[in-house]
Amino acid sequence: MLEQSFSIYHVEYFLAILVRVMGAMALAPIFANQNVTNRAKLFIGIAIAFAIFNVYSYVPLNYTTFIEYTVILLKELMVGLTIGFTANITLTILNMAGQFIDREMGFSMVSNFDPTMNTDATITAQFYNMLAMVLMLCTNMHYFVISALADSFTLIPLGNVVIDSGTILDKMVQYMTNYFTIALRICLPMLIVIMLLNVVLGVLAKTAPQMNMFVVGIQLKVFSGFAVLVVTIGFLPNIVQFIYDEMRSIVVDILKAFYV
Repeated sequence: MLEQSFSIYHVEYFLAILVRVMGAMALAPIFANQNVTNRAKLFIGIAIAFAIFNVYSYVPLNYTTFIEYTVILLKELMVGLTIGFTANITLTILNMAGQFIDREMGFSMVSNFDPTMNTDATITAQFYNMLAMVLMLCTNMHYFVISALADSFTLIPLGNVVIDSGTILDKMVQYMTNYFTIALRICLPMLIVIMLLNVVLGVLAKTAPQMNMFVVGIQLKVFSGFAVLVVTIGFLPNIVQFIYDEMRSIVVDILKAFYV
């Protein structure tokens, strides 16, 4: 129910909620996609902020001057951007794995704009990202971003944002270590197959020097690469689920660093 005694203080409270929500919408997966128009993002953000405003009880913000209120809004914006960024950065694991795969297959020079990541990506990286988005929509994982955003108001009440830079730095270093490890595990079958193929081509080049192994090797790498992709595509749902678990973990750990 709406508050009966609605005043300018409630408007300021709602504005603080909206700033955090729009910060998350600007970088969160799916919502940050360029195919989603700014008008749609604004409508979704206002709707979510209005729902949160009616769910949580009103608590006056602790400030006295306009500068203090501006600082509160900046902190809320930082919390929202952090939620969206940490949720979105986990999807770049598939992007890196796809780039590793395309480098081994010889497709690293073929790139196209990927609207899911708002950057140029190779063919396999874009293919993985699109499949991950489809699985995300099919499994309602995009609701996790909205749920994490709503729960953040319980964990970090408005106006009580305290940034622990040391904890954030430690968590990001830990995540970047897992980032490369997970990406390497995803593309490991391709790396093994291409490495074995290179060994075979090297032996053939010594035993039959009259053969043009460069031309033959390019075709074999492409054929072997597609064969590995077809075989390993069935594991992608499990990989995406594991990445989403990492997304939950990093979002929760980072949010804890904003409230001491």
